[in-house]
Amino acid sequence: MHLPRNVLPLLAAGLLGACSSTSQIADFARNDLFYVDPTFVTKAPGDRPVFVAPIVDARDASKLPTGDRGFPIVYAGDEFWERPVPEMFAEVLGRGLAQSQLFARVDDRASANALVLKPTLTSFTLGATQAIAGRASFADVSVRVQVFGPTGADGKRTLLHDQAYGGRLASDVDFQPISPYRLVAPVLHSTMQKLLNGLDGSNVARSEVPLYAESAELPVEATATRR
Repeated sequence: MHLPRNVLPLLAAGLLGACSSTSQIADFARNDLFYVDPTFVTKAPGDRPVFVAPIVDARDASKLPTGDRGFPIVYAGDEFWERPVPEMFAEVLGRGLAQSQLFARVDDRASANALVLKPTLTSFTLGATQAIAGRASFADVSVRVQVFGPTGADGKRTLLHDQAYGGRLASDVDFQPISPYRLVAPVLHSTMQKLLNGLDGSNVARSEVPLYAESAELPVEATATRR
């Protein structure tokens, strides 16, 4: 998404002052002003290795609403960040998976006996909604996580887990609301916490343990070709 130059200073105003006492880098994977890893460690470490596939960026700015009850919505673009959002999100995800001990290890290649985790970024939307008196800033993050099992005799991998995780946070209406970039930290933290808890509860990382299907619409016996 692209942000008009005259709008970016407005949305970032509340953020830049806070940056004076911490790192100046606009990178939520490497600056705790924007994000802090959840302290999640599973109580039952998995025995299956996992390969994390390159993240798919499925965001579509053309489908975002342009207004709310007659008031315009202004979106913040990716230009603020020093790296592509999917790249930063992939780093956060990989770090979270490694620290959680959910899997025996995180591999750098998709071996036949390893699980394959495919992340798809469906939303990373920041902005502000105008109101009668002031505006409200917001942040929305969501990611779809699919986990495929080891390669079977037919050369295919079984889809073991398919779930979306995310959250949204909005400020109170004010003439100078908090910058939407400051809302990334709590929303992304909550999303990662839900994601790690969801994988933990699904049992995908534990062999010889029954899978927990989180949605009747996403049966664990569905199959998909290796990617």
